[in-house]
Amino acid sequence: MCGLIGFVGNGLPREWLGVLLQSMTHRGPDGEGVYHSGALSIGMRRLSVIDIEGGSQPLFSRGGRVVVFQNGEIYNYKALRSQLEARGYLFRTRSDTEVLAHGYDAWSIDGLLARLDGMYAIAIHDQDSNELHLARDRFGEKPLFYALAPHGFAFGSTLLAVGAMPWVTDDIDPLSLERYLALHFVPGRRTILRDVRRVLPGERVTVEIDGLRLHHNRYFQPRLLPSRHVDDAELTHCIEQAVRSRLVADVAVGVFLSGGLDSSLVAAIASRLNPRIATFSMGFEDPELDESAAARRVAQHVGSRHHEFVFDRNRFNELLPEVASALDEPVGDQATLPLFWLCREVRREVTVVLSGEGADEIFAGYSYYRLFVDNGDWRARLKALLDPASAPLSAEHGDRLLIDAPPCTPSGFPLLSGEGDRSRLLLTGSRGSADCWEQDVLTWLADAHDPLQRASAADIATWLADDLLVKVDRMTMAHSLEGRAPYLSPALAELALNLPQAERMTGATSKVALRRVAGKYLPDDIVDRRKQGFVLPMRRWLEAWFKAYGGPGAYFSARGFPGLDATRLTELTTKDLAAGVRRERMLFAIVMLLEWWNAFRTRRDGLAADIRRPPLQRSEGG
Repeated sequence: MCGLIGFVGNGLPREWLGVLLQSMTHRGPDGEGVYHSGALSIGMRRLSVIDIEGGSQPLFSRGGRVVVFQNGEIYNYKALRSQLEARGYLFRTRSDTEVLAHGYDAWSIDGLLARLDGMYAIAIHDQDSNELHLARDRFGEKPLFYALAPHGFAFGSTLLAVGAMPWVTDDIDPLSLERYLALHFVPGRRTILRDVRRVLPGERVTVEIDGLRLHHNRYFQPRLLPSRHVDDAELTHCIEQAVRSRLVADVAVGVFLSGGLDSSLVAAIASRLNPRIATFSMGFEDPELDESAAARRVAQHVGSRHHEFVFDRNRFNELLPEVASALDEPVGDQATLPLFWLCREVRREVTVVLSGEGADEIFAGYSYYRLFVDNGDWRARLKALLDPASAPLSAEHGDRLLIDAPPCTPSGFPLLSGEGDRSRLLLTGSRGSADCWEQDVLTWLADAHDPLQRASAADIATWLADDLLVKVDRMTMAHSLEGRAPYLSPALAELALNLPQAERMTGATSKVALRRVAGKYLPDDIVDRRKQGFVLPMRRWLEAWFKAYGGPGAYFSARGFPGLDATRLTELTTKDLAAGVRRERMLFAIVMLLEWWNAFRTRRDGLAADIRRPPLQRSEGG
């Protein structure tokens, strides 16, 4: 696990690399590696997890002509290494990254990526073709940003480092801002910054260094296949294999244990493979919010070494800016706060932690999926659920990412705001039109074989990739902790996504097949528990937050954001606070956006200034 940064450009000082790497030391506190070749410079910060002594990067193949950096882990690297050794390749380390180097030489970039099971952002320089290959894992567990200009190209693991390049401006992407107000995250290729883009999950990008031309290729997208019955033995084996593969490490490994079905099953399987494994849960003082008793029950059942922590609700005003800064890009998910707290405590005990991300999407665990279980009009049912007194629903905008009537995505995920509210808050008004990424997602969703499969696929393309996995990566890496998601094993994810609808969700039960498997490992009261996520007293916290700043008007004056109408924000917030905070999701997302921008701009401006500072002044100024 590490952080990557690289750039291409004649005349760009190589010394910039070291300064940019310092900005991501939290992603890799254990070492640093750099590489320069003509106009190309690449560097990494390393968190040592596999081959602690010998796994420093870069690693090489073809007599040093293939140069590889990686942020992440390749879980099937031992099997791939055996195949490569059979072909005559000699290894000088036990690192999974060296497998990438020889694998690229043996199988080419497409052949290599087709064989990988892992979470990764990869950079490979082929000196013979003078091409740079960038690739991101299948579901987007590891970040990879890039920024292209006529005279330069940069890529990296953080928006901060890429955003510090001289051709990246403060300009906000208007469509991204609208999507953020609707979703509390920015989905797809765009970022909140107009000049920075993401490599998509399951995508590779080839950069012709001579001429700075980019070629995009989507090497993976989950297949939406006709449903297939899978017996419990096959499903059990697949889940066990996924957990086993994610336990591979040369450091201590633990499990996030909420007491819900997904993490409890991971903990149960992991404890059989690694007896007395450490488990960690976050509790709350309010008994209506607290799941720690269920987590404790699971820990006792599986025999783990359990650790419990209590979230301090009085730390909200202090914690929120710290979390916003650690996120690196804006995400208004309330669960980031307790997760940040939990990760800080977990890192005192282990370096790697397993979590349950992905299970709700692939096995169908969200309550709003029930809108798609029968053959009725799901839009009408959601409209009635959100606004029972509303007029009959129009299907005019059914094929869009942001559906306005009712306000939701194609998965049924409820939006924070409708088009009218967004238009009023945005200085430029609503953007309205779709981009190429949105069109590609909708084309993919059209291949679904039933409404439930389509709904969960929509969440895989948006909510999972650009909220849940961002949240886990940033909160864990803020504390130099590696998070792993067994349910996102490619084989398991595809198997579950293509189960018959009745094996995923019925009108009364979610994750039907997963619950049957869990019954082999866990007590009935845990298997049958209803899903409960992080639920926080956000209304009271928001009231206290604005009060501490002298009211909404004073806060928005001090914390403006380009493209947002501060006057209308103040009016909306004042009205909402007077009504008892009815739109807490939207208000919290706006506060997080503004706190993120305040922290990001300060850090980015300092970093941009530092890379331009002469080396002597830089060392003196820190």
